[in-house]
Amino acid sequence: MPNRATSCSPCAVPSDATPHPRRRAQMSHLLFLGCAFRAWRSRTLALRQSMRAPGPTTHAPETRHIAMNAQLRTASNTAPSTPLPLAPVQAAALTRMNRVLEVSPIVALMGSSGSGKTTLLQHLVARGGVRISMNEIVAQATKHDASAWEEAVREVILSALSQSDIVLMDDHNALSTVGNRSGAHGAYLNHIVMRHVYEQVTGQGKHLVLVGRPPQSWESAADIYGDMTATVQIEAFGAEDYLAIASNLLGADRVANIDFRLLYRYAGMLNGHQLRTTFALLADTPDLDADKVIDCLEEFVVSSNTRVQEVEALSFSQLPGAEHIIDALETNIVLPLENRVLAQKMGLKPKRGVLLYGPPGTGKTSIGRALAHRMKGKFFLIDGSFISEPPNAFFQKVQKVVEEAKENSPSVLFIDDADVLFKIEHIAGLARYLLSLLDGLESETASNVCVMMTAMDVKKIPDALLRSGRVELWLETMSPDEATRGRILQRWMGSDLPEYEKIDYAALASATEGFTPADLRRIAADAKSLYAADLVRNREAQAANDYLQRAVHNVVSVRARMAEALGDANLLVGEPRKAKYGSGVGGAAQMGTCPAPGW
Repeated sequence: MPNRATSCSPCAVPSDATPHPRRRAQMSHLLFLGCAFRAWRSRTLALRQSMRAPGPTTHAPETRHIAMNAQLRTASNTAPSTPLPLAPVQAAALTRMNRVLEVSPIVALMGSSGSGKTTLLQHLVARGGVRISMNEIVAQATKHDASAWEEAVREVILSALSQSDIVLMDDHNALSTVGNRSGAHGAYLNHIVMRHVYEQVTGQGKHLVLVGRPPQSWESAADIYGDMTATVQIEAFGAEDYLAIASNLLGADRVANIDFRLLYRYAGMLNGHQLRTTFALLADTPDLDADKVIDCLEEFVVSSNTRVQEVEALSFSQLPGAEHIIDALETNIVLPLENRVLAQKMGLKPKRGVLLYGPPGTGKTSIGRALAHRMKGKFFLIDGSFISEPPNAFFQKVQKVVEEAKENSPSVLFIDDADVLFKIEHIAGLARYLLSLLDGLESETASNVCVMMTAMDVKKIPDALLRSGRVELWLETMSPDEATRGRILQRWMGSDLPEYEKIDYAALASATEGFTPADLRRIAADAKSLYAADLVRNREAQAANDYLQRAVHNVVSVRARMAEALGDANLLVGEPRKAKYGSGVGGAAQMGTCPAPGW
C-alpha cells in the first residue's frame, strides 16, 4: 500500500505519485485562496486592533493624526487664494455638488482628464475643505511596511476629517489602480479600509468627496467609488465653455473675433489641457480668429493614432482611374470636414458609414493612405496589427482609438480589411461592437465620426451591418480597363530607365489584361530592378520597353503557375487570360459580363 504524505497541508499529495495537471492546478488555486484569506484575516484583525485603545507598542491613531496636520494644512494652502473662474459646465457641476452634499455624506466628483476637477476642488478648498492627494498618501505610506500601505490611506483620510467637515480626496482613480494591481490588496482597500472610512464620515456627520474618472462602458460608479456614494459628473465642454476658458486665459477682448461655434464644430471634444495649450501658443498672435485657432490645433494639439509621416505619401491626384471614388469621398467626407463655414451654414456632416470594397490589389489601402494624408490628425486607423491575445486586449485598443476619434471629431475611423477581422474567432464580438458604435454615432458628441471599412469580399461582412442602413455609402474598386492601365503605368514609371520617353504604354496596356493596380505597380518596380541588376553586373543596358516586357512576362508566368496550382482560372492575367476569356465590347468578357473600368 503506498505511503501517504504526513503533512496536514491542504496541498499534501501521495509521496510516490505526481498529481494530474488539473488536480495540481486545483491545489495551487486552493493554496492561493488560503493565503489570501489568511492575509485578509490578519489585516482585519489589525484594523480592529487599531480602532481600539492602543497597546503598549502601538502609536495612537490620534497621535498620528496630529503629526500629519501640518502636512495637510500646507497641502490645502497650496491652492490659489482666488480660485480660477469656472466654465459653464464646471459651474453647473459645482451647483449639483453643493446640492448633493446637503443630503449625502460621500460624493464622487467624476470627470475625464482636463474637465476641470482640480479647478472645482480649488473652489471647495476656498470654502474650508481640506484636499489630500497621492503625495500625502505616498509620504505617509513610507512609514508603513510595503504590504500595509492601505493603512496610510486610512490614516491620512481620518486625519483630514479631524480638521475639516469636508475632505476632498483627489486622484482617487490612481489610488484604486494601485490597489487593484494586487488582487487581495485591492479587495482589502475597497471593502475593508474604505468601508471603515465611510462609517467614520457618516458617524461624525462630515463629508468626503472622492475625485476621479467616470466609469468605463463595462463598469458602474459603484465598482470604483462604492455603493454608498452619490455621484456628480462634469459634462463635456461646449462652445460656451471654449469661450469662457479662452477669455480667462487671454481676456475677452483678445478672443472676441473667434467664432467658437465654428471651432466647436471642428473639434467638439477638446479638454481643458488642450485648450490651455492652444491659447498659450496663440498668446502673441495678433487678430485671432477661428481659422488661426484651428490651424494651431492641427499643428500642435489634434493628433491621430496614425503616424502620417510613416505612411506612404499618396494624394488623390496620384490614383489614376479612381476618380469616381475620389469624387464621392470629396463630397461625402472631405467637404464637410474642410469647408467648415459652409458645413456649419448648411448643417453638413460626413457620412456615418462607408464601405470600400473590391478584389485584392485594386487600390483600397492606397485610397486609405491618400485619405490619411489628406485628413492628417483627423484620421484614425484600425487594422490587423491590433490582433492580440487575449481578446480584451484587442477591444481595449479599439476602444481607445474610438475614443480618440470622438475626441478629435469630426474625424475618419478607417478599418482596413474589415472582412478579414470579422472572421477571426477570438474577436467575434467585433461586429456587435461596430453596430453599437454606428448607433452611438447618432449622438451629438459623436455624430461627426465617419466609420470607413475596406473589404475584399462583401459577403463576409455581417448582414446586420449591411442591411441596417448604417453603411450609407458603398464604393467599389475594380480592375482597371485598358486605358486606365496605361495611365497607372505612366504614374509609376518615371524617368529612371533608358529611352523611357519611347515606352509604348498602349502595347503594355494591351498586354496586361486582368492586371490590378498593385500588379502594374509591381511591373514598374521589377523593370527598374532588372535595369539596376544590369548596372551592377556591368552588362549592356536595354531599352525601357525591353525591361517592361520582361517584367510583364514574369508576372504572367507566376500567375499562370498560381492558377494551375490552385485550380482557379480567374488568377490568369495577360495573354493566357485572353485565351481563356473572350474579348468583348469594352474589354475582356466571359458569359457576357463586362467589368466596368475602375482603379
